[in-house]
Amino acid sequence: MLGIFKAMRVTLGHLPRRKITVQYPEQREHLPERSRGLFRVVIDPATDDPRCRACTLCETNCPVQVIRVNYESRYRLPAVNEARIQRVRADSQPRPDLELLAPVIDHYRETAPGMMAVLRNTQEIYGYLPRPALQEISVETGVSLSQIYGVASFDDQFRLSPAGRFVISVCHGTACHVAGAPLISAAFADELGVEAGQTTKDRLFTLQTAGCLGPCALAPVVRVGDDETHGRMTPDGARALVAELRHRAQVDR
Repeated sequence: MLGIFKAMRVTLGHLPRRKITVQYPEQREHLPERSRGLFRVVIDPATDDPRCRACTLCETNCPVQVIRVNYESRYRLPAVNEARIQRVRADSQPRPDLELLAPVIDHYRETAPGMMAVLRNTQEIYGYLPRPALQEISVETGVSLSQIYGVASFDDQFRLSPAGRFVISVCHGTACHVAGAPLISAAFADELGVEAGQTTKDRLFTLQTAGCLGPCALAPVVRVGDDETHGRMTPDGARALVAELRHRAQVDR
């Protein structure tokens, strides 16, 4: 009880006093060099850019001044050379004959059918969408290459790499998915040694998935090429189909 009265007396004694706000100047103690941390930035050899933005805001805004930015890596960490990877991928593809693309460009200038139609006609010519052809379309139409790639990568009907002789499309629509389409894709992948979206090394098979191929009453459905449809497919049937296509390729040689 006595403590409460003492606290009340102190409080009442401060009430009539003038309130003064004291502003203390900002003080930063000087730190020795051994106490300062070093933030090392790794340089990307492809673009000569650091992996962080290196804006030095962390250094200038550190309240205790313990951060320094250095553009060297003590550990010499390797950086992914994206530019070199793109060059190697582009050089590994066969050079297409761009003169075959002239009718497609002329048709675009005359009727402006849309980029989907241009890419569809281009794929009918080359079997896929070569990067040089896409660059030529970008130059001739004025559409940026990034926009063209956006259209080409959005639709499953377009391929950005050369396809095999037999393009196997496994329908993954609702009806086919319920009927066992994932098992069909797994059987093809196991038999061919590639995953969906890849082509075998001998360029004989390309495995891909499709949103819906149409004949839902025959689910699960597999299509080879554009006009050969196999309904009510099973994992064993998938392996048998691969063997049949390989035999067909040997006979046609």
